[in-house]
Amino acid sequence: MAQAIEWETLKLQTRLSTAEARSPSNAPPLFRNRHVHVGVLIRLWRALALETEEWLADQGYATLLDVGPWGGFNFVLESDGYTRMPFARLTLAVGGLPTTPLHEQGGPLFDYLLPRYRAELGAAGVVFPDQWTYQFPKRDETGRLLEVSGTHYLPTHSYDRRTFVKVRASRACETVEEIALQDFLLLLERLQFTSDWVVYREQTKAVDARFDLQDFISLNHIVEGVYQRSADEDRLLHEIKDAFRGAMRAPEVVHRYLGQVIKLRWVENLYWALAEAALGVKRYQRMVSFDREVCPRIPPRLLIPVRRHLESYHGRLGCFD
Repeated sequence: MAQAIEWETLKLQTRLSTAEARSPSNAPPLFRNRHVHVGVLIRLWRALALETEEWLADQGYATLLDVGPWGGFNFVLESDGYTRMPFARLTLAVGGLPTTPLHEQGGPLFDYLLPRYRAELGAAGVVFPDQWTYQFPKRDETGRLLEVSGTHYLPTHSYDRRTFVKVRASRACETVEEIALQDFLLLLERLQFTSDWVVYREQTKAVDARFDLQDFISLNHIVEGVYQRSADEDRLLHEIKDAFRGAMRAPEVVHRYLGQVIKLRWVENLYWALAEAALGVKRYQRMVSFDREVCPRIPPRLLIPVRRHLESYHGRLGCFD
């Protein structure tokens, strides 16, 4: 009960600080040669979310929106707050209450948010037509729609080189942390129970292995408030992030780094750390299924340190000189 109260209090504190924040006059440009300033981007998202909430309320839809980046591109930054790599996949995650109006082909939230988001990106230099594809619907066992994404695929998009702008909205998850953890915990479980890495290499496309590695690194950053990496793991993490500047597109580089991750037992270490953080299950005490035991309702004992870490990190990115 105490942790549930702490979690609700933390969400309220975040919301109040977001509502009180003002856009500084000295903020750097959102894009610089297609590199993204993540602090500016998060401020933009939060302002759009508050504006969208107010519009939805005027239409009779009562909801609260929690917004933030899905994935780990926001951690691979230069010292000035810009991403090391040019923007490719820009995914805004939106958590909301069960009353959030979503349809399989969009709905009121998207009708209001997407044109304004597109206009802001256009003003910052990323111009694209107002054409969105609605996809990846998720439903519960009764058929009720829980999540849908609105995506614009840029002309350079392909399966191997994915470039798009996406807004992923959920009314099953109230917060961005829940959306990200549900995805990344399932990835971690899949990697933990992969017993034959030769078969993995044979059956997994190189681009999919690359995204597995990228999402594993993203998970590591998200849970830094829970799991402290060893010196060897931290060294390898920085090597991998540097390799994502270009070298990682070579399949042999992807699999070499995956091999190093496995050799360090990094997947196993993280799996057990999160099993204990979420469920109190200690190493080798029993096997844990994140899919069945954690993801349906992620406990506050895991969400609290994740949100505190992310709020602290993103807060530093939003402090402009």
